Amino acid sequence: MTRNSAVWAATTLLAIGGNAWALEPEDCAAFVGMEVSGMTVETAELVEAADRLPQHCRLVVLVPEFVRFELRLPEPWNGKFLMVGNGGYLGVFFDQSYGLTRGYATASTDTGHQGPDPRFALNNPQGEIDFAYRAVHETAVGAKDFIEQHYGRAPDYSYFRGCSTGGRQALMEVQRFPEDFDGWSVGAPIFDYTEKQTYNAAWVAKLLFGNERSAYVPREKLKALGEAVYASCDAVDGLEDGLIDDPRQCEFDPREQLRQCSGEDGADCFTAAQIDAIERIYQGPGEGVYPGAVVGAEWMDVTDGPLGGGWDTFFTGIMSGPRPTEASGQVDNDPYGGDQFVPVQLRNGSSFFQYFAFDPDQPEFDILTDLDFDAVPDVSAIAGLMNATDTDLADVRDSGKKIVMWHGWADVGLNPLRSIEYYEDVESRLGSDATRDFFRLFMVPGMYHCQGGPGPDLFDDLTALENWVEQGEAPDAMIAYKTREANGFSPDRAPGGVSEADAGVTRSRLLCPYPQVARYTDSGSVDSAASFQCMVE
Repeated sequence: MTRNSAVWAATTLLAIGGNAWALEPEDCAAFVGMEVSGMTVETAELVEAADRLPQHCRLVVLVPEFVRFELRLPEPWNGKFLMVGNGGYLGVFFDQSYGLTRGYATASTDTGHQGPDPRFALNNPQGEIDFAYRAVHETAVGAKDFIEQHYGRAPDYSYFRGCSTGGRQALMEVQRFPEDFDGWSVGAPIFDYTEKQTYNAAWVAKLLFGNERSAYVPREKLKALGEAVYASCDAVDGLEDGLIDDPRQCEFDPREQLRQCSGEDGADCFTAAQIDAIERIYQGPGEGVYPGAVVGAEWMDVTDGPLGGGWDTFFTGIMSGPRPTEASGQVDNDPYGGDQFVPVQLRNGSSFFQYFAFDPDQPEFDILTDLDFDAVPDVSAIAGLMNATDTDLADVRDSGKKIVMWHGWADVGLNPLRSIEYYEDVESRLGSDATRDFFRLFMVPGMYHCQGGPGPDLFDDLTALENWVEQGEAPDAMIAYKTREANGFSPDRAPGGVSEADAGVTRSRLLCPYPQVARYTDSGSVDSAASFQCMVE
């Protein structure tokens, strides 16, 4: 069933241009039970070409004892491997369509557990290791072994692409196993896992939900908050275009710029307690501890669902009434649906301290009542496992490997200032020029966490990474797009992808490698990337 090197040599040119090797069901089924490097194929099936995806074998492989990964082997194959990172605690295989449409052999791991419930980590140190780094590394090694078994040769190039947890996975690979990949696309990485959960997630959650929600800001007030922020910050970059180019340039004062309720509470005013909480959210827990939330994600008008992906998703959720109690029967309410949506920061901060922070675990720990920011618990043990904060990337630089990092400027899920701090720490260690030779960071105005938000949020980071690794062409800029309907639109115009017009592209914007910024050239549409140029200010 598998090819040998001679067959590959004779067919490679045809295979890249057309379906020269048509798979049959038995070709894929023959994988079942195969063992390579101690890993066993549990299931294998033929997936016929459809919806821009090529014909391919889909394998599920077991890595002893609990890790599984999905591997997709397409025909034709472009000779390369792409691993896709995960998000949150999600113990599922992530969508690999982006790579498959380009002919990549692709893989994704479940990180050693099934489903998004963080309780997988309860008194399960091996599960934490699998989630922290082992599952990704073993998948990378095993996937390449099976690729070589199937095609008769190893991939020419191997890449990793992920955002959020996937971004942390990418930096963990960069720091622990740089030999696994030739290049990494790193989106909004939660590399400072313990600090983020403590000083971002739990900090915000306690401000809004602590003290019986006395300072809780309901969703109905987010529009007034967002309008006040944009009235103060939108024009700071010289353009009133609905985008805050760099939140650091705006000084928003909630006490001065929000209307305090003088009598009856309402959607367009804020109580003194709410204003205090909002101010402290922007300030953060203290200089040198962790940065406060950036402005720009307070409110967004959405038509395709109740949540926009900013404050409503991460900070406030869809909540009403008093804090749920045991008597109410709502404590275990499904955080992904139902009448209430528990905001991400409350869920993540809680689960971290309940199932990861301590040894032994403390599942009854309540961050709203038990966490004291004047005496924060010691979480250094789990930090050594989960954090990917090492900035000594000399081995990556010397090996010729490349990193493209990107982060939305309006991300309140993972603070974008931390990605800048990481990049600048690498620069301070290796030097600016040496860092730019292998590592570039792109900040995306108006983009929320990994996607969404008022700004353009679709860009072809993978092609930028490929060209850098394979051709030596460093990414001096990328173009981001905003569309009304994605419908298969991709900036790389993958085979079968829809055009800009068909996708309803409403805006494009130039993305520049940090510290450069995109500045309007004073001619052309402010909604066109062609009207901007990269410069250092």
